[in-house]
Amino acid sequence: MKFSLAWLRDHLEGTASADELAAKLTAAGMNVELRERDGDDEVFDVDVTANRPDAMNHRGLAREAAAAGCGTLKPLATAVVEGAVVVGDLAKVTVEDAAGCPRYCARVVRGVKVAPSPAWLARRLERCGVRPVNNVVDATNYVLLDVGQPLHAFDLALLAGHEIRVRRARPGEAITTLDGVGRSLAADDLVIADAARAVGVAGVMGAANSEISDATTDVLIESATFDPRRVRATARRLGLKTEASHRFERGTDRAMARTAADLAAKLIARLAGGEVAAGVLDSDPEMPAPREIAFSLARLSAFVGCAIPAEFAVQVLAALELAPRRAGDAVTCTVPPWRMDLELAEDVYEEVLRHFGYENVPAELPLAAVKPGRRLGTWPLTERARDALAGVGAAEAFTYAFVSAEVETAAAASPLAQRGGAVAVANPLSARLAVMRRSLLAGLAEAAAGNLRRGADSVLLGEVGRVFFARDGGVAEEERLALALAGSVGGWDAVRAADFLDLKGAVEAVLSELGVTGTQWRPAAAAVLAAGEGAEVVQDGRVIAVAGRLADDAAFDLPAPVWVAEIDLAAAAAARVPAFEPLPRYPAVAADLTVRHALSLSYAELAAAVTAAGPAWLESVAPVVRYRGEGVAPDEVKTTVRLTYRHPERSLTQDEVNAAHFALMDRLGRELAVSFS
Repeated sequence: MKFSLAWLRDHLEGTASADELAAKLTAAGMNVELRERDGDDEVFDVDVTANRPDAMNHRGLAREAAAAGCGTLKPLATAVVEGAVVVGDLAKVTVEDAAGCPRYCARVVRGVKVAPSPAWLARRLERCGVRPVNNVVDATNYVLLDVGQPLHAFDLALLAGHEIRVRRARPGEAITTLDGVGRSLAADDLVIADAARAVGVAGVMGAANSEISDATTDVLIESATFDPRRVRATARRLGLKTEASHRFERGTDRAMARTAADLAAKLIARLAGGEVAAGVLDSDPEMPAPREIAFSLARLSAFVGCAIPAEFAVQVLAALELAPRRAGDAVTCTVPPWRMDLELAEDVYEEVLRHFGYENVPAELPLAAVKPGRRLGTWPLTERARDALAGVGAAEAFTYAFVSAEVETAAAASPLAQRGGAVAVANPLSARLAVMRRSLLAGLAEAAAGNLRRGADSVLLGEVGRVFFARDGGVAEEERLALALAGSVGGWDAVRAADFLDLKGAVEAVLSELGVTGTQWRPAAAAVLAAGEGAEVVQDGRVIAVAGRLADDAAFDLPAPVWVAEIDLAAAAAARVPAFEPLPRYPAVAADLTVRHALSLSYAELAAAVTAAGPAWLESVAPVVRYRGEGVAPDEVKTTVRLTYRHPERSLTQDEVNAAHFALMDRLGRELAVSFS
């Protein structure tokens, strides 16, 4: 933001040099990023943070300079010479939406002569990046840059009924703004209207139907306070960014509305002649009681980390016009109406600290009792989940919690995502970020697809995050883990395309790390997964995970098959402290068993039956291969499993193993109607 050095000095008593002003403003947090000579003046380009709209004008920055020790702030001369005609006889103001416009002030100047502005005024505006228009419009812009209050000048003769009404836009109402663009208004938009139609978008831009022209003789000056949220929403929806909206979005000084109207009327009468009508049309002249913030000087020093002299703190706060009142260790400040950013005692601490100088605070660690920290809430669970992802070799992804409605609907066609309605974002940044996700699959699938398009041969991504549901009149959140597998798998000498079994192995490894036991896999008919290529994991009758190939839905736009899984982390068991198990003292005996069985018999059912049929010293059952092809009926499959036998107290003989093995086969044949050929 650009400031004129000569203009700043108009508000300051003192002889501080340009170098001193720039250095002290920067040290106080108003970073002077660039300095340029412009004739007999110098232009400062200052980085004013968004939370300091009070410093986005020359008087506000001069106040900061005074607090930094660069002089004393001059009083503001606001006296106006008024004529005999009363303003109430010339115009009328009605505020129909007081929430959107807490205060509206208007003054009238009659008999003006519109002409180009004098050179001194035009040069000052140009140095601050504002194009001169004419003496009336330039006067309002000058006051804006001077004291920070946006103003607008109407041609009083063009206002129907010589009336101003501040109201909400009507259904289907449209307006042509000063930039010549026709715009459709929404019901939440606040407009400035006359007796017949809208003549301005409140806080954003005026309309072409009432602008100042060479034929203007009578001017109505608008100086108002508008709801920042309403201005921000309207400006964003209309795609309009103006000097006025930039300030109104951040909040303006309600008390300054009247002062700025006086300053503008005074300047217009000086530049364009005419007579200022007596009085001000003010919708709400009563100011709310000022806020007060009390704090402890000892607490200030403790907060900063070093001793702050009490006299220095009081002096800084007085220079910032916070009217500090000290009673021993306690100080009470009255927050002026232009400091919307001051709410807590910590905010006041920062005001003192930035003028004290961050470089003057010693770099010392605070004294504190040392004891181990502890993660709270869901952090322990989500950290275990991330460790589980790392354990299966997945690269962790972080995707947006906001997705498009189309993608969200496609990803939500899953048992895990049907636990509540979709949560729409009230003011989305774009259509692609319009809905809160109910599933992690949408963002993860997009990330996997992006990697494939950029030439990745193998993709294994994982994410731990929250999903959101509209439920019981509120928003419910759940922790989830998701995986996305695509491309090729295997070693360099055995590369093949990823399939369901690769995904299933990764999911089972993650579930094992999370302590999830007693699960069953069964076919799933979820629309988010391709038909016949999906499964759901069930624990105690509740679906805790889904896995399979992502459906060929246009919403996902996948360049290749992507295998995905999503796990409800609410099913994770509590973390257990690892316990040492002694290494086996006796050798194991392994034996393979090939079982011919119906295709409808799942591997989980077969493994459970083998375990139940085996002796107590059957240590493990592991898959080796499944075969379908020549010599096997279409509705059958041959599954080879490896059985590991180990006795905890002695070595097994081959005869014992053979006897147990054949007994197991006999029982399986009787109970499952399987064969071993």
